[in-house]
Amino acid sequence: MSFIVMALSACNAEHRAPHAQPNTYHVPHKTPATDTASNILPPPSPEQITHEQMEEMRRQNHQLQQRSRFTSGGVAMILGVIGFLVFLSANNRWRHTLKVKNQQLERERNVVVAQNKQLSIERDRAEAASKAKTAFLQSMTHEIRTPLNAISGFSQILTMPGMDLSEKDRQDYSARIQENTRLLTNILDDLILIAHMEGDTELPPAEECIPLIVMAGAIDAITPRVAKGVTVDSQCNILAEETVMCHPHLMGIAIAKLLDNAAKFTKQGSILLTLDHEGDKMHLAVTDTGCGVPADKTELIFERFYKLDSFCQGAGLGLPIARMIAEHLGGTLTLDTTYTKGAKFDMMLPYISKA
Repeated sequence: MSFIVMALSACNAEHRAPHAQPNTYHVPHKTPATDTASNILPPPSPEQITHEQMEEMRRQNHQLQQRSRFTSGGVAMILGVIGFLVFLSANNRWRHTLKVKNQQLERERNVVVAQNKQLSIERDRAEAASKAKTAFLQSMTHEIRTPLNAISGFSQILTMPGMDLSEKDRQDYSARIQENTRLLTNILDDLILIAHMEGDTELPPAEECIPLIVMAGAIDAITPRVAKGVTVDSQCNILAEETVMCHPHLMGIAIAKLLDNAAKFTKQGSILLTLDHEGDKMHLAVTDTGCGVPADKTELIFERFYKLDSFCQGAGLGLPIARMIAEHLGGTLTLDTTYTKGAKFDMMLPYISKA
């Protein structure tokens, strides 16, 4: 714009300059004739124009040519500046449009990246679900078929005509049938419990219960399955008659799963169940003197269908169900890696005293 202002100022200055004096002709003064009929003088002849007048005319003509060239140059400069400004405006609009398009493409790219990540997550979940399904079918096929075969086989022996069995053998076969029936029932109960907790995340209202009674019930249920020579004991570090608000059924299942796991892997020594009140938490611990858990398997044991010993009874659902119940109740279940004489599991649950 400064170029336009300068050019216009220059043009105005030139036009405001004083115009050259018109050509003057020196006409000799003559005495008018006595004939007054004609007062018009003849134009001066070329001989009458002096040299100075010719130079003045040339100079004025040269100035007019310069002004014309300057005016043409100024107009050309103005048009050039205007064209340049138009180019800059169009270029800015083009840059703005390009920037908007780039931002739009970037947003679309981010959406595509997010969708790809979500698809990758869903794919991983689908693959994990497929692997879990395969592991479930393999484990369930073995775990269900084994007790069914035992039940069917011993039942056939007991009911086979002509079989001369002693009373001791009959009792032994009957006990085996009952044990395998219990194993099969436990497997089905575990599957139903998992499906129920995964489908219904809301807890029923808490009930009044005495933790000592829940602990005693779990110990009584596990004692018949403990190896000979292994002692089972409990230690309650709160008042025996103290009442809390909790979910005794689910808490009892979790404790029973921990005790059942200890009974499987403890062939000698002891199993101890303790209860402590720590702040706003209720600390339940199951400690055994069994084979323990390898350091690299401390989290794998909480995965479904994972078994440290593939030949051991069970579907690999006990510890996963215990942790699921603890988290369902708003607590945690962890393995104490500092304990080296066996295995120790710590379950922390909310402590809500009776109002």
